Amino acid sequence: MRYFGIALFLILGLAIGCSPIIEGKKIDSAQNKNLLAPGTGAEKVVQMYGQPQQKEELPSGETKYTYFYREMSRVWWHTDPEKEQKLEVFLKGNEVQRYRYSDRGVDPITTDVPPIQPEKK
Repeated sequence: MRYFGIALFLILGLAIGCSPIIEGKKIDSAQNKNLLAPGTGAEKVVQMYGQPQQKEELPSGETKYTYFYREMSRVWWHTDPEKEQKLEVFLKGNEVQRYRYSDRGVDPITTDVPPIQPEKK
């Protein structure tokens, strides 16, 4: 019984010491294209992604909403980032002007999408 207690303690320590650290909520990149639809405002952004982790007023008069998701693996005392997603949404006058999305996993992928310009005929 004594060895069972020691083994249980070691297994629990190993399980806790190697568990991943997760911050934020995963960002569904498929929804990002809907951000630039005409009439998309702050309420729609909050409905799509939830409350932002950070809200910032920029000197240009824009409001920046920041969403992020981080997943780090932990081996005892050392943490190693595995996956990171970040979405920055820029609003002006309660309408989305542009957004910046980055997804860092194995290969970094960064997308900065300009606002939609109407076609000239």
